[in-house]
Amino acid sequence: MTHRSVTRRRVLFLAVVTCMIPALARAADDALARLFTEFGAQRERQARFSERKFSALLKKPVESSGMLIFRAPGYLEKRTIEPQRETVRIEDNVVSYESASGSGAGQKRTFSLSDAPLLAALIESLRATLAGDLPLLRRHYDVTLTAPAQTQAASWQLTLVPRERALLDAVSRVVLRGTSAEISAIEIVEASGDLTLMQISAVSNSSKK
Repeated sequence: MTHRSVTRRRVLFLAVVTCMIPALARAADDALARLFTEFGAQRERQARFSERKFSALLKKPVESSGMLIFRAPGYLEKRTIEPQRETVRIEDNVVSYESASGSGAGQKRTFSLSDAPLLAALIESLRATLAGDLPLLRRHYDVTLTAPAQTQAASWQLTLVPRERALLDAVSRVVLRGTSAEISAIEIVEASGDLTLMQISAVSNSSKK
């Protein structure tokens, strides 16, 4: 095979690949838009969660469990039951925190999300996804949708990489996994190497009654 024919084949291959890239990008964008349309169709959700937080400073992970409640577009509640009761409610821009100790005494605190921009961006990773608000999510993150290998056809993985330097210095990425319009797992990888894993199981309508 002559050098000229090899060069011609390489040029042809590059031309085919160059033509395919926009089509693949459009297909990925279409799949992402469809997924977020499915998210937005569910205006209220309840789910059980179990969470493990890993840190190099700890000998074993910190574990907790409880309930997650979402009402579109801006209400999100994390109600921890074990190992101790505490509730975090986010309604639009207001965060309310309540905790109860074994003696019955507790703490209450309220603050604005605008006073905690890093927390706000992390909260939007879940709240904007559940609301089906892709433009809002993309304000804070570069969003990549993939289908994990050897899973159901409707399974997906969203990888969110922070766009703002301040958040990227704290969080390397947020990964959400699920099937259809249900989130089954959230993984938060911090820049320090600390890791938070949350498993989520949706509560059916019959279970809510």
